[in-house]
Amino acid sequence: MSNLLSLSKILVYGGYIIVAILVLLLMVLIHELGHYVAGKILKFKINEFSIGFGPKIFQKTKKNGEKVTLRVLPLGGYCAFEGETEDDLNNPEAFNNQKPWKRLIVLFAGAFFNFLSGIIFSFILLVSCGYDLVEVKKVDSASMNYGIFRKGDVIVGVENEDFDFVHDKYLNSLITENLEEKYAKNGDIKSTYDYMYTEKGENRYMKKESISYEVVRDGDDITINAYINVIYDEKGEYVGWSMLNTEKTTNEFEIATHKYSFGEALKEAVPFTFKWAWKVLIIFGDLITGQLSITSLGGPVTTINMIASYTQQSISYLVLLLPLIAVNLAVFNLLPIPALDGFQMIFTIIEWIRKKPVKREVVNMINNIGLIALLGLVIVVDILQFVL
Repeated sequence: MSNLLSLSKILVYGGYIIVAILVLLLMVLIHELGHYVAGKILKFKINEFSIGFGPKIFQKTKKNGEKVTLRVLPLGGYCAFEGETEDDLNNPEAFNNQKPWKRLIVLFAGAFFNFLSGIIFSFILLVSCGYDLVEVKKVDSASMNYGIFRKGDVIVGVENEDFDFVHDKYLNSLITENLEEKYAKNGDIKSTYDYMYTEKGENRYMKKESISYEVVRDGDDITINAYINVIYDEKGEYVGWSMLNTEKTTNEFEIATHKYSFGEALKEAVPFTFKWAWKVLIIFGDLITGQLSITSLGGPVTTINMIASYTQQSISYLVLLLPLIAVNLAVFNLLPIPALDGFQMIFTIIEWIRKKPVKREVVNMINNIGLIALLGLVIVVDILQFVL
């Protein structure tokens, strides 16, 4: 029986793996579609549009000679333009013979399409699940904040500081940051506490204090002063906080992630996506400066495993991952790293300024070395994820 249950779990997880692979394929399709659409608009000759690498599973040749291919390894894809990797001055249709500004548009279009999809996915996330804001769902007469908070209040900041997910400033972190600073020590807590309870054999003392919140109520931005219980240990040292009257979990006061209205999500989807892009850049900066370990990275295998794991827990996690993956692909592909679009754009700009191209042999050599190094890094970080 246990073997059947294990087999069942494996099969179920296998289904989520398939979902994860399809998500990556979708992202690759969107990226390559950007190159393809821009190329078609600017009348570039396209030889093949491929999703995946390796041996082909399916291929169709269109009347104009373009090949559409699905390949075995769903870890990338490409849109192959005529004369993209060689210099052929006698071929007017060759990619490298097109005007630099046209090539820049085509090269940029892949990331641009990923970013556009990120905006759409962000809209879906905000309207279906919400993300960074907190809404008051219930305040009954037993709550210490009865008459202060109202049902429907959307909390957007604490102590004159707005939530900012780019720098990991959420409700919990901002409250903790302010309380640790203001109420770090209360030596006479045993004579001034409002409520006492026992946790793991140790006494905990709750003291009601005031804290300000920035709130959106009926469309208006207001600031309210509400109560919160600061928790101390026997020595009067700060150990935590609670928005409830006691240590017990009750339904006297309930909050949840705020789901944006259609109009709110429409308004916030673009800035939300730009914020994600900035957060991705911050993460890359932390990797370069050593503030973030390389083990924090993950290649395609890790990404697939992560998508599958989170989706298995809740479909809402998949809705969250979609804009993140889309924006990550957009930003990553614009970085001036060999084998990526950003690298090709740099050399195209150099050619535009110099009025002549850098030798194709040099560009291809750097590109190939970079590709090997990038693939090696991807393999290493994937292995580290499963070894460490």
